[in-house]
Amino acid sequence: MLKAIEVMNVTSEQQFDVVIIGAGPAGLFAANELAGSGLKVVVIERGTEALKRNDMNFGIGGAGTFSDGKLNLTHRIGGEPESLGRQPAEIEELIQRVDQTFSDLGVEGGYSGENGPKFQSLLRSAHAAGVEFIFAKQRHIGTDRLQAVIQRFYELLVQKGIVFQINTLVEKIVVEPAGFAVQTDHGILKTRALIAAPGRAGAYWLREQARQLGIKTSYGPIDVGIRVEFPAVIYEEIASVMYDAKFRLYTKSYDDLVRTFCTNPHGYIVAEKLDDFVLVNGHAKWNSKTANTNFALLSRVVLTDPVEDTTKYGRDIARLATTIGGGKPIIQRLTDFVSGRRSTWERIARSATTPTLQDVNPGDIAMAFPQRIVTNLIEGLNVLNEIIAGLISNNTLLYAPEIKFYDTKYQVTPFMETTLPNFFVSGDASGHSRGIVYSAVTGILAAQGVKRNLK
Repeated sequence: MLKAIEVMNVTSEQQFDVVIIGAGPAGLFAANELAGSGLKVVVIERGTEALKRNDMNFGIGGAGTFSDGKLNLTHRIGGEPESLGRQPAEIEELIQRVDQTFSDLGVEGGYSGENGPKFQSLLRSAHAAGVEFIFAKQRHIGTDRLQAVIQRFYELLVQKGIVFQINTLVEKIVVEPAGFAVQTDHGILKTRALIAAPGRAGAYWLREQARQLGIKTSYGPIDVGIRVEFPAVIYEEIASVMYDAKFRLYTKSYDDLVRTFCTNPHGYIVAEKLDDFVLVNGHAKWNSKTANTNFALLSRVVLTDPVEDTTKYGRDIARLATTIGGGKPIIQRLTDFVSGRRSTWERIARSATTPTLQDVNPGDIAMAFPQRIVTNLIEGLNVLNEIIAGLISNNTLLYAPEIKFYDTKYQVTPFMETTLPNFFVSGDASGHSRGIVYSAVTGILAAQGVKRNLK
């Protein structure tokens, strides 16, 4: 097995043409695009190699490595071409490149998206319930296959001459006359161009760096919600049409957007531990199935003057939920949530659904979430019950908090260059992507911009 090149001398100073911060989908695909260009490229990653990871947020492959590896193969899911200054056809072409790369890395099969009688029936049900059903071709890799695929990608990039510094923390970015100085806990790297792709877990850090560097950003929305777990059998008809069906609706009380996200048929719920709070997420394996299906149900939060900082708002909710959960995620029966009743282990045991995440504490999610979000989620669950018959049941369990931070959006060119020359952003931290495929697309675009500028 190839081994990454690591800089261990804290007094070292090295010169590169391009520094990429983060080895998630955006960073890896940016590096792949730059390989063979003649430019000296280094990827800095806080975590370790894919097959050695025990951290869900940091390491080669990013948070996506511990997802179930869903590829949404359409420009309509995961981003907006117009925010990138691109036409849909341009994004579709790059999406096909991303899909082909995974095939080249050994991924076989996993496609879904049947546009037949079952699709028409599901579409009618969604319309009747006042729900938008976003249909698309998808590919499921599976968590158990994805780690090995990402390891192969990493080793291939090393073979192509890309330098990796793993287990390395970036502390600060400084502008210099010839480019940038990237200060890490292992030393300083000088570079002519920089691609910042630290993922959702590093988005807050990047935002603070951008402020100090005078890079123009704007506040965007965040999504706050729950992870919903229920017997897989009630979702099977939908899964036969589209593995991760996307449903969007607007609530009656507030006209707020509520959407499903990251559905995992026969999947697992997992905890994501960050610096000062814990979140929940979901994934599914290719070769190992549970009796449950789960998805995220998220309520869109948009703030205006005088409070605009959606990141701080979301982090405050996450910290409160973590406090109420005793340092663990909260679990609650759906019927208790709707009735405004706190769940206990005794009540959880009355459910026929065995929780796939056991390291949780029963409680009342409404104690952590604002009333408006609680109302939105309850209304969303009731509407989705018209499509997923049997969802409103004692057998449905809820976990909180699930929060998606996409709120800092950078002003970028069509090549992801910010208002600071040769400073590029990509991936979920850029505010322009959500998920593996769009992150990879923004990484490719950033790398193309670097090549244009430096060559």
